[in-house]
Amino acid sequence: MVLVAESMFVRIPALAARHGAVNLAQGVFDHGPPAALLRALVAAGQNEGAHQYAPSAGLPRLRQAVALRTANSPDPDTEVTITAGATEALHCALFALLQPGDEAIVVEPAYEQYAPAIRSAGGTVVPIRLTDVDGSFADLLAAVCTERTKVVVVNSPWNPLGRALTSDEWAALAELARQRGIVVVSDETYEHLVPGEHRGVLDAIPEPELRVKVSSVSKSFAVTGWRVGWAVAGPELTKRIRAVHQYVTFCPAVPLQHAVADVLADDFQVVGEVADGLRERATWFAERLTQVGLSTSVAASPFYLVADVGMAADAWCDRMVVDEGVAALPLSVFYSAPVSTVDTLVRFAVCKRQSTLETAARRLAERLS
Repeated sequence: MVLVAESMFVRIPALAARHGAVNLAQGVFDHGPPAALLRALVAAGQNEGAHQYAPSAGLPRLRQAVALRTANSPDPDTEVTITAGATEALHCALFALLQPGDEAIVVEPAYEQYAPAIRSAGGTVVPIRLTDVDGSFADLLAAVCTERTKVVVVNSPWNPLGRALTSDEWAALAELARQRGIVVVSDETYEHLVPGEHRGVLDAIPEPELRVKVSSVSKSFAVTGWRVGWAVAGPELTKRIRAVHQYVTFCPAVPLQHAVADVLADDFQVVGEVADGLRERATWFAERLTQVGLSTSVAASPFYLVADVGMAADAWCDRMVVDEGVAALPLSVFYSAPVSTVDTLVRFAVCKRQSTLETAARRLAERLS
């Protein structure tokens, strides 16, 4: 049995609640979703058929809507699987791809779900630790590959950094897949929150059986609690993912699938409204951080801000949540071993109401000005 420590996304919010702190540590909204999504949910609730099991692979109309909004038009019947959030899609993909003794590369800083999922599937985590958060991992991939390497897990746009992968990083991943048959699993949960056209794994790697795209509506629709996500892969790999999925959740909540299908198909502009609101508030908060001496800038995906606090970030975060009433995360928690070049960096989640950010900004100003 694989034992893991308590998640930082459980511990820190609990600590924030205990001390009455503004929770900018966790990427969860403190407001509801767009009105169009709520209307779709009400309509779904009045559909008698929406309260029973759906096909394990997902509602056909939702798979069609996902395919409509996905690069390269995957086949909704054979290449799209609806899951209980992107987290389940990630787990199902890794269990489909890894056997005990296989290795999976994870590029750090990395979201905490990746390593435990790999270990649960029997794989060994091989980290690449980016020491310069503005740098590229393209030239680091080949050196860590062995004959046991089966998977690379990446995240674009990248939590916690907020940036999309660069063209040279995608090119290096595509070369690795083509030359060595390694499957690239790309978590693209934040894909619709970047300006312009998102370029992801389906664009970068043409071979359908050598890439898996994982995504969800959690961030783009401001519904982190709905747990509606999906995996997109080639037909043969999709069969393997579905074989795992059917014994995990069988199918996500059916009324929520109906509501998401409606909005993805007919009201997709609400995603732009969510993204615009995030960017506006992130820009405002970045300016306030700069005013109190914390160097930061708004990344392509405005969900998070990374700021330099000028001292040991773990101690700074501990003091801020207990004494000053603002919770954030040191960037070091996204690494599996110490990296001295990120010791002073902190991640703020800015997916909050304007009033929430104003309270956080005021508390920080009182302490730091």
